[in-house]
Amino acid sequence: MADARSIILHEYPSSPFSEKVRLALKLKSLAYARVEQPVIMPKPDLIPLTGGYRRIPVLQIGADVYCDSAIILREIEARYPLYSLKLPGHEGIAQMVAGWADSRWFQSSVAVIFGHMGDNVPEAFIKDREQLSGRPFNVEGMKAVAPMMKDQWRARLMLIEERLAGGKGAGSGNYLIGAKPGLVDVHAYMNVWWMKSAVPEFADACLENAPLTAAWYRRLAEAEGQEPETITSKEAVAIAKDAAPRLVAATTRNEPQEFSPGEKVAVAPDDYGQDWVEGELVHADSQRIIVRRFTPEAETIHVHFPRAGFWVRRA
Repeated sequence: MADARSIILHEYPSSPFSEKVRLALKLKSLAYARVEQPVIMPKPDLIPLTGGYRRIPVLQIGADVYCDSAIILREIEARYPLYSLKLPGHEGIAQMVAGWADSRWFQSSVAVIFGHMGDNVPEAFIKDREQLSGRPFNVEGMKAVAPMMKDQWRARLMLIEERLAGGKGAGSGNYLIGAKPGLVDVHAYMNVWWMKSAVPEFADACLENAPLTAAWYRRLAEAEGQEPETITSKEAVAIAKDAAPRLVAATTRNEPQEFSPGEKVAVAPDDYGQDWVEGELVHADSQRIIVRRFTPEAETIHVHFPRAGFWVRRA
């Protein structure tokens, strides 16, 4: 039964960014509990934990809440170093690959997948994503550009094929860097998984011409891990309320904006879903910022964000 020591993943099955975390948990063979959150707003039992951040996935361990897959993967690796995904050769490069996979390649995937869905995209989903992004969710436009975006998607897939060929990927068990899967593989896997799930005929056609990538993908997809426990969102909030955040030194390190512990700050993604989360600054460094919040539902929470890809300002 999940408790304050458990890894709790707030996700939904079709979320590609959640799949990154699910894959990492499988590769590390970690037990965890899952909370299935709604695909669209409202998310009444998530917002008390995050302070307003609404994107998925979110990871919770007791009264510590981690927003965005980048900080989630960093925390999982720090807390549970065996089996390590931060292998020699992955340092730094993993986040560079993540920036590519999460932006340009992801946008190609969005256009192909929603262009394929066309008029079957629910109106409630369209309105939610327009609110999330602050701009029109133009399904007709995606339908129009989908053929060209398929070219773009395939071109990015073939970069994986080139890398595997250069790394002698034809050998059994080879991955993007070396003979074991690591964070680079986790980040690169996401868009292939999403396309295989949403438009399998297109993904399979591309993979027919990328045999090393097809074998690489199968190895990752067939990784065996522990079956997660499913709990409700209200149970997750109750676990947070009964827990205390992990102790962390109240420090800031060479902050360009000269933040100090205890200041009121606000944090938001720099691309979309810019719902500012306000709280008291606990810790900040080049890769992470932690703010303390209090809500009646969950009481004292530490909310963790990555620095790359997030804005921070004084509240």
